[in-house]
Amino acid sequence: MLILLLTIIIYLTKPLPSFAQIPLSHLLIQSYKPSSIYQIKSDIVKTVGNILGLTNTSINQNSLPIPTPSPQPELPAIGGYQKPITIAILGDSMIDTLADFSYLKRSLETAYPQYIFNIINYGLGASNIEYGLFRLENDYQYLDEHHPSLLSQNPDIIIIESFAYNNFGNTQAGFDKHWLNLGALTTKIKQNLPNTKILLTSTIAPNSVIFANGSGTSFSALEKLQKTKTINLYLQNLINFSKSQNYPLADAYTPSLKNQDGNPIFVNKDDGIHPSSLGAQFFQDILFESLAKYKFIE
Repeated sequence: MLILLLTIIIYLTKPLPSFAQIPLSHLLIQSYKPSSIYQIKSDIVKTVGNILGLTNTSINQNSLPIPTPSPQPELPAIGGYQKPITIAILGDSMIDTLADFSYLKRSLETAYPQYIFNIINYGLGASNIEYGLFRLENDYQYLDEHHPSLLSQNPDIIIIESFAYNNFGNTQAGFDKHWLNLGALTTKIKQNLPNTKILLTSTIAPNSVIFANGSGTSFSALEKLQKTKTINLYLQNLINFSKSQNYPLADAYTPSLKNQDGNPIFVNKDDGIHPSSLGAQFFQDILFESLAKYKFIE
């Protein structure tokens, strides 16, 4: 009996074996749950910036409608003998610098000689997509000129460019904000002008070697790589939005790439950002081909 009691005491006082401690790095990897850059978050940041460091007042993101994927209704083709067809094109300086869209207008008039085309350039330099949303319903001043709201022009077709060159930075919150504003733009157009057709478009890709050369802004080689990479992600964000929400897309971004960088022949060598003459024609050819492909006009 005494021997049994001693055996129990020794067993109880013996230290328990220690379990192997899980390394902190492994715990962090296990806890990391990657999310798509296109996932919509509710805690979107309110700081607004763009690629050249300019800022605009932020719009309350809680007021922006979250787009719900659904097939877009088939609207009848626009047309009628000698009927004016108004096309409004919304964007930043990548649209503004194309002026009267002469290549697009010439192509449309050649293909559809029975119609009259009125193309309104709603591009505005150094403006992001939030200000594009503001300009839908509000008049504004640009270069000392008064411009009426886009919706007040009652266009038959609205083309929305990505605003990728004036973005919110390479962050999840930035991509979410861009996505939400694309949803808000398209939703407001459908609510106010249900018969207006919507075409989304991605402009030409930036070139990381000559980016902003001659524009008065000096970037290092690393900064050029970072900024052009960010622009590319926003261009792709618009492409993914159009596919997710079933909107017609005029994609000039993908075919403007050469060796995974923007083809320099499409970029204006005077500023390293905006389309060259060839780039302007290329982009407008993409717009025309897309309008024809989706039978916007018949």
